[in-house]
Amino acid sequence: ERAAMTTGAKAQVMTSVELEVEATSGKDVGEITNETLESVHAGACAAPSGLGADLERRKRGIELLSELLRRRAREKLSCVREDQRIWRDDLKKRSRQRQRLAKKERIAQQQLKLGNPPGGHGVELGTKNRPCNRKVGWSVQEEIPEETGKEWRKYEQDKCRKVLLTFGAGEWNRIQGCLLEEHKQLVHGVNDIRNLTYTFLVALRENQEEQQEAKAPKKEGGGGGRQPVQSKEDAFLARKIAEFESEGAKRILDLTNEWPKIDKLGLSWLRKLRLLDLIRDAALMGRDEERRQEFDDAMATISESSPPVDWWSVAADKALLLGVYKHGYGSFDKIREDPEYASAFTPDERNIEENLRKKEQFRHKPGCNCVSCAHTRNKKRKAEAEGGNAGGPPGEGEEGNGAENGGGAEDDARIGWPSVDTLTKRLKRMVEVFARQLRKMENKSAQKTHNDRRSSEWTKKDRFTLAQCGMRWGLVHDEGPAQPDWAAMRDLSGLTKKSEEQIEACFLGLVEEAEHILQNAKRKGGGGE
Repeated sequence: ERAAMTTGAKAQVMTSVELEVEATSGKDVGEITNETLESVHAGACAAPSGLGADLERRKRGIELLSELLRRRAREKLSCVREDQRIWRDDLKKRSRQRQRLAKKERIAQQQLKLGNPPGGHGVELGTKNRPCNRKVGWSVQEEIPEETGKEWRKYEQDKCRKVLLTFGAGEWNRIQGCLLEEHKQLVHGVNDIRNLTYTFLVALRENQEEQQEAKAPKKEGGGGGRQPVQSKEDAFLARKIAEFESEGAKRILDLTNEWPKIDKLGLSWLRKLRLLDLIRDAALMGRDEERRQEFDDAMATISESSPPVDWWSVAADKALLLGVYKHGYGSFDKIREDPEYASAFTPDERNIEENLRKKEQFRHKPGCNCVSCAHTRNKKRKAEAEGGNAGGPPGEGEEGNGAENGGGAEDDARIGWPSVDTLTKRLKRMVEVFARQLRKMENKSAQKTHNDRRSSEWTKKDRFTLAQCGMRWGLVHDEGPAQPDWAAMRDLSGLTKKSEEQIEACFLGLVEEAEHILQNAKRKGGGGE
């Protein structure tokens, strides 16, 4: 009886496992619940024969146990990932705490250098008086104070830098309007934007100095300590920083985002700021009635060069320049669609004929001995000698810059719109011409100031010339009784650059000096006359 009971128990356990495995046949392994899989696993471990002797049931049981192991491994992996996420969050939290402490120490050291107490307040010290953590702003540009002293967030700083590289430094109201349009509410005034721009320029100057110091050792060792020539970008930086300092701009010491990628993109940012500053000066020159003639002369100089397309004109150059000042750098589609410049960008047959005539006039003729044509001919001969001549014999149109192009290209040149690269090159060329024009104007103004100063000063030769004129002709009078004619004295002496008031003051000074000499001679008894 005891042996029969043992044999029956074993058969019952084995039968229950096989029944559970049999019940899952025909189902997808992924649809079976975890309870069923756990039950099969427990029964297989408890049974002496495991999954039984039937091969099909054993194979099915192995599939079920494999699915159970996969689910357990997946659950364990998710737990490990959750632990890693918690660990990373805690690490970031501790890192931010260390950064805040280092930032407070850096601000305290900078305050001590500036001579301010560590607990001071104000925009210059970088502290903020915020009653609560909730950020409150203004949705109307006219209601924003000129200076709020609010902290610049990372996204606000990045957006301000992008808008600054679109419109240039000095356009504070336009930059503020773009920021308000982007964020709906703004907490920074015009002076805050100017302070951030000043901080950005100072960071660019420091980056330029670091780049120059890094390149300095490579240029040493030849002897002769020549000072490096100041570049256009460095001169622009020095002028702008001095201009902002005179306006009362202050450097922001506690920026949360220290201008990322400035070491790689700093020079390109600086060149774009200089370009936008020149565009602004040129646009203001074109809108000023007194300087309109200088603006037109500069535009005429630019129009002599090769146009971007055949229908391009001086009016299109003006529209391009003023459009970039209005819509920002790179907004060529907006400039083209602006109704204000629609007439300038409308193709005109007269402009096409004039540009084609100029192009034909300056086209390379057959047999031209310029460097480009000579290089093309040598390259062609070399290809023929090597047997790699892909085309026919060199034609006249090849040296004439594509005279044998198809008609479709000519149609595109007549009515098409220039590419972005072409317009950018044209814009930079215009800006360089205006930069030269501004330098000429500054030189003329400086020369005029120098001449005025020289004319107001009396040299020893000028005084002697006026004294000779007085001794030879005497004091010339008008037709009236006793009023001297200083204009006639100026013409007789040949001092035409002097004014009548200067002639009168110098002549009276010579008379006083002569009287003083005579009085001293009388005191010493040197003679009566």
